[in-house]
Amino acid sequence: MATEIEIEEVETRRVPGRFGRLFALVSWPSFLVAAVAETVFFSLINPRELYLLGEPVHFSPLATYTIGFFGFWCVAGASSLISSWMAEKMPACADRCVGRK
Repeated sequence: MATEIEIEEVETRRVPGRFGRLFALVSWPSFLVAAVAETVFFSLINPRELYLLGEPVHFSPLATYTIGFFGFWCVAGASSLISSWMAEKMPACADRCVGRK
């Protein structure tokens, strides 16, 4: 006498919320852009030759690299956030996209 066992499928995949998705969409690309910008900028500019408000920077090179990286990350993050906001506010494809999928 065979009995059938019903197995209930349970969803184990975690779906991020709106804020988590936005954070991932903004932070990861801006991190990569900041890394590239940091590499390019400091391969061309010596951190000991920087000036801030007309005064030479007296930070250590490591501190200058760190501050530079976070500065680039903030700028790239702001750019990504504005792009995301604009993409959300743009109207959906209406008349021009007839026939496109």
